[in-house]
Amino acid sequence: MSLPENKLVRRLSAIFAGGIVPFAYAPFDYYFLSIISLSALFYLWSETQSKRETFILGYLFGFAMFGIGVNWLHISINLFGGMNIIGAFFFTYLLIAFISLYPAVCGYLAVRFFKDFYFLAIPSLWLITEWGRGWILTGFPWLNIGTSQTDSILSSYAPLIGDYGISFIVCLIAISITIVIKENLKKQMIAISVLIFIGIFSLVLGNFNWTQKTGEELSVTLIQGAIPQEIKWNPDQRKRTYEIYSSLSEPYWSSDIIIWPETAIPAYYHLAGDFINPITERKKKTDTLFMSGIVNKDKSSNKYFNSILLIDEQHRFYNKHHLVPFGEYLPFKSLLDRLLRFLKIPMSDFSSGNVQDKLLETDKGIFGMSICYEDAYGTEIRRALPDANILINVSNDAWFGDSMAPHQHLQIARMRAIENGRYLLRSTNTGISAIIDNKGKIVERSPQFKPHALNAKAALFVGETLYSRYGNHLILCFGFLILLFSFLLQRKLNIKIQ
Repeated sequence: MSLPENKLVRRLSAIFAGGIVPFAYAPFDYYFLSIISLSALFYLWSETQSKRETFILGYLFGFAMFGIGVNWLHISINLFGGMNIIGAFFFTYLLIAFISLYPAVCGYLAVRFFKDFYFLAIPSLWLITEWGRGWILTGFPWLNIGTSQTDSILSSYAPLIGDYGISFIVCLIAISITIVIKENLKKQMIAISVLIFIGIFSLVLGNFNWTQKTGEELSVTLIQGAIPQEIKWNPDQRKRTYEIYSSLSEPYWSSDIIIWPETAIPAYYHLAGDFINPITERKKKTDTLFMSGIVNKDKSSNKYFNSILLIDEQHRFYNKHHLVPFGEYLPFKSLLDRLLRFLKIPMSDFSSGNVQDKLLETDKGIFGMSICYEDAYGTEIRRALPDANILINVSNDAWFGDSMAPHQHLQIARMRAIENGRYLLRSTNTGISAIIDNKGKIVERSPQFKPHALNAKAALFVGETLYSRYGNHLILCFGFLILLFSFLLQRKLNIKIQ
């Protein structure tokens, strides 16, 4: 077979390998596919010594992976952002074209700096490039490889090293499989030993409890109004929205807490008396805590916040800190404002809340708060630990319709629960609302796109996991040390050859 044909086969193989990755995640949950796909990619990389070809293979893999896995972004841009379908796909694939660079850079660096120690360096390079994708330009930590393993035995590593650490473990497994396929007996035995160790240690960790129950449980009620996004902010819908949420809530005012989802109250706090006053009066007759998403204006600064309102003996707020770029605020506003106005792209102008204000303390428990996209960031959630007894996230996945996004988002929330050893209460507008236990298992969940009241018990926990205490620092330091060691070995070998 000629070289051009070999290139074509390799590139098509990279596209196929990347294309099957999204099926490792919810709602499909074939978690082993992420291992198989990375094994295929690493094998393809090992078969070429060309930096350019390795970059191209990584890029094709990433474009197929994200092109299938996050193409649902066009739904919100088209249906709710007011842009035509061509423009929506253009901006969606512009983002996909950018984030596809990360696996491409990973492959390029492997061949450029670690040619003879490629197998040693690859897991660390993937870890660091994936981590970079999670914070560069505010980050897009969606489809982290580690998150695909919420239902596998590898999830037991999450309390130690988080989902980025599990990404490292998955890459270590994938590279070991590649070694078994193509290397000599000595290297094969080392690779098999690594695989056995990872499996045994996973089982041991699965029986270990990092956090402890306080002995108290809360009766929690999550209300899902299922208000379609296209009519949610329509003034004519406002009364009907209140009727839906209040009627669903009424049987559960004996619960310890009732939670409505993100911006369930479709009005600014200072203009929402028709919602808040009846709720406040109803609350006075019970011992129930009440929470709801709402937009709050700080009159002193004239800033608007995407917030959670807590009504107990007073009205208190959690203000979202990590905002969605181009959705909740406009980055590089001076450069892009005129262009986006010309393109008629609507843009919210929220302000960011205080990064340290992650807790709402009550007589029922201490709540670690987050809104929507914030739970995609492990560092955002762990800021509430070790003080928080339970985690709460309100969200609105109605933006993405009946796509993979709500299922993927629920899986991400499950990973946050595992990492921190806490129950997580997830209240959403159209689903999937869920009560998730400290091991990431779903205790109860709602149907999608239907009004629903979800009521169940949720245990309070104390203590902290290794991840809660140190976050990504441990695994990143380990990854950088491995790269330094690999680089020094490569340099020493290069000097010997010269």
